Amino acid sequence: MNIEDTRKCNLMNLKAVARYLGVSDDDLIGFYHELLADDQFLAGINERISTVRAQSGFRKGIFAKDHIPSVDWFAFERVLIYVLIRLKKPTWVLETGVYYGGNSAFALKALERNQAGRMISVDFPDAKIRMDSAAMARHVLVGESEFYELGLRPGFMVADSLRESWQLLEGDSLKIIPLRTETFDFYIHDSDHSMGFLTKELKAVSGKLTSDAFLVVDDIDWSNAFFSFCVQKRLWPLLLTDNGKDDLRVRTGIVKMDHQNNKNNSFT
Repeated sequence: MNIEDTRKCNLMNLKAVARYLGVSDDDLIGFYHELLADDQFLAGINERISTVRAQSGFRKGIFAKDHIPSVDWFAFERVLIYVLIRLKKPTWVLETGVYYGGNSAFALKALERNQAGRMISVDFPDAKIRMDSAAMARHVLVGESEFYELGLRPGFMVADSLRESWQLLEGDSLKIIPLRTETFDFYIHDSDHSMGFLTKELKAVSGKLTSDAFLVVDDIDWSNAFFSFCVQKRLWPLLLTDNGKDDLRVRTGIVKMDHQNNKNNSFT
């Protein structure tokens, strides 16, 4: 996939998001250009990739590259998270599923730009998953292909400079979320996408959201959990493709909890 084509896909997706939210294309595209021009952010990513490769030998996914020349090399979901957080300016972000911290880094950079807001992230380290494989496992479509070295903790790509507004909790989101006292106005799901797990997580999260919260759910094509949630709650979602590096699959769904089309009689 040519990176220029990827950028065109990103721009088309952002225009669709603008229509869904009822905001100007220029607002979202402006945040995207801001991200593209942030050389310091990209340098921090490359520094972490270089350090992790040297210290642990981890070379899966984006870590297989010696140098990332543009944020467009990441999935569109990361661009989307950055742009939406810049637009929404949330007080509390909840993220489930961290892995190496791709989503986390982009979300935290947006919070830094906003000069407000904090994020709580929940995930199991792979060391825990391997030790307790009877109780937990990667989703069947992931398997062992994304296991990382045992000495690494979730979020190992996130630069130290972005961690001030971040609390990483290692554990089960289904147990942690009900105990949180915060009310979240932005939620990111990128953990276990199976029907059973995501259905339970969305149920747990729905009671912790503000009335105008944004939801970003990745890999919605792995199960029907996201679609079932939207139908049951009578929510009006927007479905988005990736940016061309993965056959343009419809991968990410977003929901604005107070969207004007929610509970519309035509949506039955």
